[in-house]
Amino acid sequence: MEKVDVFATVERERASFLAQESHSLGLPSLFYGSLRASAVFEIVVGRSMDSADIQPVTLPNHELARIIAGDGFPGIFPTQEDTLLDCLLIRDLSAEEALRVAWYEWDEYKLGRFTLSDGQQAQAFVPDVDAIHRLHGSIDFQPWSFEDWRDQHLQDAIPNAQQWMAEMPDVTRHLAAAE
Repeated sequence: MEKVDVFATVERERASFLAQESHSLGLPSLFYGSLRASAVFEIVVGRSMDSADIQPVTLPNHELARIIAGDGFPGIFPTQEDTLLDCLLIRDLSAEEALRVAWYEWDEYKLGRFTLSDGQQAQAFVPDVDAIHRLHGSIDFQPWSFEDWRDQHLQDAIPNAQQWMAEMPDVTRHLAAAE
C-alpha cells in the first residue's frame, strides 16, 4: 500500500489555493449549505453569525442536491421547475473572511454569479462537477436538505471544519498584494 505524505499534500493544496487569480467576484455571498449553520459559519468565517449583515433571500429556479462521490458535495443546481430556494445573503464579508470561505470550499467548488428573486446579484461556491468527477470517478445526484443535514450531520461536520480551517495557508501577503 502506498504511503501518502499528508504534509506534502496539504502544502500542494495551499500553494494551489494561493495561486488562484480570484477568490471573490466582489459581490455579496450566497450561503445555501453548511455555512448556514452558525457553528460552521463561526469556524469558517471567524466571527459570530449574529455580527454579520445577513438577509434571508430566495434563488429562483434552483434546487439543492448532493453529488454522491467521496464525502458528498451539496450544491445548488438549475431546474426547469418554478422553484424558490431559501438561502442567506451575507453582505459584509471582509477580504480575509472571503478568503476563509474560499479555502473552506476549496477545491471541489467553483465561484458562480446568481440573480436572486429580488434582482440582487450574489456570488456562491457551487460544486465543480468536472473536478469532482476527475477526483472520484463516477458520480450521482440525490436531493439534499439543509435541515436534514443539520439534524443528522452537523456535529460530525464541526471537527472536520475545524481541522480543514486549521490547514488554511497564511494569506497575509495575499491580502497585502490585493490592496
